[in-house]
Amino acid sequence: MKVGDLVKFSEEFYPEYKGKVGMLVGQGYSTGSPVWKVMVDGRIHPFHVDTVDLEVIGYDDTKMIGGRL
Repeated sequence: MKVGDLVKFSEEFYPEYKGKVGMLVGQGYSTGSPVWKVMVDGRIHPFHVDTVDLEVIGYDDTKMIGGRL
């Protein structure tokens, strides 16, 4: 997983996001494992989401993160 990837949330733990796609916008670590800031519907989810609760479904070619100007 990397910043800019498009993801789906685990429906078991995040039923409010059923059928919605999020985009990874930041990474952190919790007890050694990666956790993510995820933007859904133009808002950043209020807390980090564990990697095991996300599934990568694609990536965003138009993201404006990193790269050269």
